[in-house]
Amino acid sequence: MDLMKRILPTLFLFAASLSFAASVQCEIENGRIYCKYFLDRSDNQNGKEVEFHWISPKSPVDDRIRHFRVPPLHGSVYDYRFLPGRMEGRWHVKVKDLETNSTVETFFDINSTDDSLFEED
Repeated sequence: MDLMKRILPTLFLFAASLSFAASVQCEIENGRIYCKYFLDRSDNQNGKEVEFHWISPKSPVDDRIRHFRVPPLHGSVYDYRFLPGRMEGRWHVKVKDLETNSTVETFFDINSTDDSLFEED
């Protein structure tokens, strides 16, 4: 029991010292590419302005920048693009916090696209 009394405060301090770092994650689902930006709600007291930068592997024509406002105390925002028509290869997505100029980034691969979404029946 004495050991537990000594370990619990140490574990609590260790857990409290861990900070949640912002991140961006992308997934391909149902013909769309979803990229979600996650941040610690406690770091978002007044709302945040962020930009998603989609960087194509081959063609700047397919690049895109979108501006979003994350409402106060919210912990995420997302952007999406349709998969059909996207360039194959390794994509780069960066999300920039416009207040702090900090950036988080990720990569994902498109190995094939299906343009049937745009075909008429």
